Amino acid sequence: MVVLKIENNMKKLLGLFLAIVLLVPILLYFLTYKGEREFTELNSLPEVRTVIENSRSLSGTPYDPFMGMYDNIGGRFGFIVCSDVPNIAYGKAGYSFKILLEKSFNQSPDFYDSSNGNNPSNPFFHRRARNLFSYFQSIDSLKSVSYSPQTGDLVFYRKSQNGYIAHVALVTEVFDGGYRVMESAPKTLFAQEVDMESPIERGWILAGFGKVY
Repeated sequence: MVVLKIENNMKKLLGLFLAIVLLVPILLYFLTYKGEREFTELNSLPEVRTVIENSRSLSGTPYDPFMGMYDNIGGRFGFIVCSDVPNIAYGKAGYSFKILLEKSFNQSPDFYDSSNGNNPSNPFFHRRARNLFSYFQSIDSLKSVSYSPQTGDLVFYRKSQNGYIAHVALVTEVFDGGYRVMESAPKTLFAQEVDMESPIERGWILAGFGKVY
C-alpha cells in the first residue's frame, strides 16, 4: 500500500512538473513584446499622453535575463531591457531616440565613451542607458537629482555612487511630493509602473533626469 501511494504521488509530481514545463513557455509567449524595436521617424515631440500609454502597454513584459547579450537572443524572443521602455514608448509615437543619439554623437562625440565599439554603428548603442544619459548631457537637458521631474522625463540610476549609468526608467505620473515610473529591471522580472521609491529600495542610486518636454 505504501509503495502504491508513493508511486501515485510520484506520478502527480511528474504530471505537475510537465504541466509547468509546458505552460511556462506558453505564458511567456503571450507576455513578450512583439512590436517594433527599430524606429526611423523623428517627428515633432508627440503628446506626452501617447508616450505614457505606449509605456504602460509594456506592463507585464518579461525582463531579458541576458540583458541584450549573446546577439540579443532575449530580445529576439520578445524580452526587454530597461532602455527599451523609453525607446519603444517614444518610438511608437514617431520620436526616435536612436536617430537623436546618432545626431548627437556625430555633432558632440566627446560626450560619449566610444571605446569598445560604443558608437552608432553598434546596434545596441541607443539601448544603453549610459548613452541616453550622455545624449541629455550633450543637449544640456540633463537635470540634477534635486530637479522636480515632469511626465515623460527619463530617470537615470547608478549601481554605486561613482559607478556608470546602468538603469533608466520613464516618468509616467507626477503628483504632489513624488512621481511614478515605468521600468523594466532584473529584480522586478516584468515591466511595471512603480512609485519613485521602488528603484531606490532595490539598490539603485538616483543619478539625474533627462528633460524631454
